[in-house]
Amino acid sequence: MKGLGADFRRLWLSSAVSNLGDGVRLTALPLLAAAVTRDPVAVAVVSVAAELPWLLVSLPAGALADRVDRRRLMVVVQLVRMCLVVLLTAIVLADGSSIAILCGFVFLLGIGEVLFDAAAPTILPRIVPREQLTRGNARLFGVELGANEFVGPPLGGFLYRLGQAVPFVLDAISFAVSAALLSRMRGTFRPDRAPDADSSAAGLLREVGEGFGWLWRNPVIRTLSIVVTFMNLARAMTMAIFVLYALETLDLSEIGFGVLSSAVAVGAVAASWAAERIRPGAAGRCLVAAVLGHGLTTVAMGATSNAWVAGASSAAFGFATMTWSVLTASVRQTVVPDRLLGRISSVHRFLSWGSLPLGSLLGGVLATAYGLRVPFVAGGLAVVLAALVAARVLLGVSALLEEHTAEAEQTEAGADPKGPT
Repeated sequence: MKGLGADFRRLWLSSAVSNLGDGVRLTALPLLAAAVTRDPVAVAVVSVAAELPWLLVSLPAGALADRVDRRRLMVVVQLVRMCLVVLLTAIVLADGSSIAILCGFVFLLGIGEVLFDAAAPTILPRIVPREQLTRGNARLFGVELGANEFVGPPLGGFLYRLGQAVPFVLDAISFAVSAALLSRMRGTFRPDRAPDADSSAAGLLREVGEGFGWLWRNPVIRTLSIVVTFMNLARAMTMAIFVLYALETLDLSEIGFGVLSSAVAVGAVAASWAAERIRPGAAGRCLVAAVLGHGLTTVAMGATSNAWVAGASSAAFGFATMTWSVLTASVRQTVVPDRLLGRISSVHRFLSWGSLPLGSLLGGVLATAYGLRVPFVAGGLAVVLAALVAARVLLGVSALLEEHTAEAEQTEAGADPKGPT
């Protein structure tokens, strides 16, 4: 983290701790659901409940993030999520778990995640220089996936074997530590030219509409949102039944499921190291390759019964996904005005992550009707098609980044970025 500053270190550590807890919980929850029932649709419904807040809450969450101190919002959300997980731990200890109860808790935790993630992307541009955004995003995404999908899943599987409630104890502690680290960040994180606090429904709708209209009129940001919608749809189709795929198709144990779940982070960590070295002129080609890699590796997982092949495909999937995430986050933070960044990020996630409930339900239905392999093959092919259709716009991202980088350099040098008049 040399050169990125003390506040970045606090943000990085907060992300590491919080995502470790998330990785543990997100492995324990499907195992807990599978202990209640082996019905693919019922297991998938838990994923639907977790993802539904992205469809229902994303847009007002973005408007809220553009009104308030974003760091303070993140701290409050972490503390509320800690309380929810403590309550869930008590229910598990009392042997009161059911699909309905799990759905209720993951829905509430999902609302917290939406609020937190609406504010989180706006923090980095405040604490690192523009030329360091790709590097900063790579470090943050690297620790996020490393903790969430590399260390967290096998640890979650191991802790689950010790006791069904044990993973949730660690998760609650992680929320508390994350909140403490965020609270130590210095300065104010209110948005530039925050809109007047019109709390009426009309005022909120107007602010959401401004963000949605800006995104839809920008062809690059719009295309990024549409492509990642297909990527997340495919991801949700497979993740909804991934625990059953691991236990039944690959014949793995609970710990084996955790290890397989962590394979994606092997590629992601490697990509986080590589992505920060990608120059703006190569960004477009890398984006196209990342989408194709996402789709083809998903198909590969559906085509095999070998755990080693599935693990290798998952690692390659992680490399592609991380590359996409780092580059597209940097594009948004470079192009979108600060006063709109919370809303644009939330509209982007409304479109892209709003597809998660549909994907989870579709994955469960397809698996029930045609087998556990079909969601992987169908979802992967849809992503490949999206990559081919959007390739021309994605390739144009390179020129866009180079243009904004040149303008920023001219501004810092005291020149008029638009040139002589």
